Amino acid sequence: MAQTNKAAAIEAVIRPLDLAQHQLEVELRLPPQATAKAGAIELPAWTPGSYLIRDYARLVDRVRIVRGTLEETIHEKLDKQRWPLPASKDGLVLRYRVYGNELTVRTNHIDPTHAQVIPAATFMVPEGQKGRPWEVRFEGFPKGWSVATGLNSKQGAFRALDFDELVDSPFEVGPFRLHAFELEGARFELALSGSHNGDEARMVAGAKAIVAEAGKLFGGFPFERYVFFITFTPKGGGGLEHKTSTSLLSDSFRFEKAEGYYGLFNLMAHEFFHVWNVKGMHDPVLGPFNYDQENYTRLLWFHEGFTSYMEHALVLRAGVVPWSHVSKSLATEWTNQIQRAGWSEQSLEESSFDTWIRQYKPHEFTPNSTVGYYDKGEVVGWLMDASLRAATGGAKGLEHLFAHLWKTRGTQGITDADVQQAFKLISGQDPKPFWDAYVRGRAPLDGGVVERAFGLKLELKAPWELLPAEELKDADAVARAKAFTGLLFAPATPGAPEPPTVWNVLPGTPAAEAGISFGHEILAVNGWRTTTATDVRKRLADSGVGGKAEVTYVDRGRVHVVKVKVVEDPRRNLRIVPSPLATEAQKAAFQAWTGQALPAPPPVIPKPAESKSK
Repeated sequence: MAQTNKAAAIEAVIRPLDLAQHQLEVELRLPPQATAKAGAIELPAWTPGSYLIRDYARLVDRVRIVRGTLEETIHEKLDKQRWPLPASKDGLVLRYRVYGNELTVRTNHIDPTHAQVIPAATFMVPEGQKGRPWEVRFEGFPKGWSVATGLNSKQGAFRALDFDELVDSPFEVGPFRLHAFELEGARFELALSGSHNGDEARMVAGAKAIVAEAGKLFGGFPFERYVFFITFTPKGGGGLEHKTSTSLLSDSFRFEKAEGYYGLFNLMAHEFFHVWNVKGMHDPVLGPFNYDQENYTRLLWFHEGFTSYMEHALVLRAGVVPWSHVSKSLATEWTNQIQRAGWSEQSLEESSFDTWIRQYKPHEFTPNSTVGYYDKGEVVGWLMDASLRAATGGAKGLEHLFAHLWKTRGTQGITDADVQQAFKLISGQDPKPFWDAYVRGRAPLDGGVVERAFGLKLELKAPWELLPAEELKDADAVARAKAFTGLLFAPATPGAPEPPTVWNVLPGTPAAEAGISFGHEILAVNGWRTTTATDVRKRLADSGVGGKAEVTYVDRGRVHVVKVKVVEDPRRNLRIVPSPLATEAQKAAFQAWTGQALPAPPPVIPKPAESKSK
């Protein structure tokens, strides 16, 4: 039965002010009970699920109090996001302008094609009145536009029980395409905006398969209706979870190959899993929220990282993404962790706590001093799943831990101690060693438990061992592939050559010892002009392992020349392959995890040729 709130509602009306200039007008009608005493009205500084102070108030102006036909501008603010609110026994009407021209899942985007309204960036609330219900209406938008939201409507108004529910319910206003299906008594809607080169029927079918698997895992759905907002725009990407909806941003042109659909399905699965992990069961700090400042938690490795792992289980069981794609994704994340210098500098708990200053505000040295609770959390989730499988003969894994927590804790809130207790209950093992190694500690990743649990071989390969088969036969090509200095280059723009600008220098490497640093542009190597990063790598390889290269670079307009040693590349890449010796128990555990049979082992790759020359 739906909850009710009998307090007088705050009524909001949103109107287009100038769509071409990305402007809306918001009108708030505050009831007398909300203005009986003088106070303040404030705008959130951030939105849940995206842990960064965004100062939405910088996008709001022309705040006026309306009395009949008169409007009085509030010229003086109390602080960056608070305005004074006078007492009024008759209630008050406020109007203000909102600017939105940033198309992400956490910011308003307004133009002649649509309006994406993020409540935290849009609605002010009187201090002390967050528990009051809301009614939101949209007026004056172009003919043919509709409104999609996770909120229910009545008599033209979208109703939220309180400010928390409003903030958790974005709106899409425009000529979107609406697809719907029903499953286990719940209605699911996909509101698709923007053009793309994909098949929407395939997207809907994928969504249906994914939500069905999640419903099986948790025994049904904790809502009557759920909305997937999917906005397509060139080079777009990202997702943000909500209780009865999710905002997804996708590249318009990603669907030329099947991998484009795989990426979208993984994103759908990730955000939908958040219905239970973070929107349902969560660290008590993460709801109800303080929207004025940071809300610190040490559990984002569980809420985000483990969700990144569980998305793979959902898409595999749903049959919408093949194991070949998931195994490459897991191998890539594992490789990123073992090659990231920051693995020994920061724990997952510390990474979670520091999200407000590090996750969304990286600097050049960030990869060398931090880990990410998303990506490292994903591979640690795999390790925990494998540990549970190994301890239970393959019978139970991480999904059982989530199902247990949902059944026993639900929306009461969970703590780290609850997660440890669930681990102990399912595995019969003391959780302390695992937490000391991977959650609170900085131990290197140990894939042995994954191999034992699932019958997979986690092979660490040198970069030259992953050359194409023909190049593996070429001893000179193998020798050149071994050359390494510690220089990493800025990612290239798609379709453009990779610039010779230093993106990172790994600590303790020859390049670091030579004094080359972030942002330096490599002009030449051994006297040869280098206009791309590929040129730099090739010319460094000319010197061969054991040699020295003369590197010319520019730093703030000054040209420098240094000698850099060339050494054998110490980095290793993970390759995941089914073991030819997998037992029936391991095959059953793989089947229980993925819903698929363990694939056959690949053919043996020949060893690289060795050069006889220096």
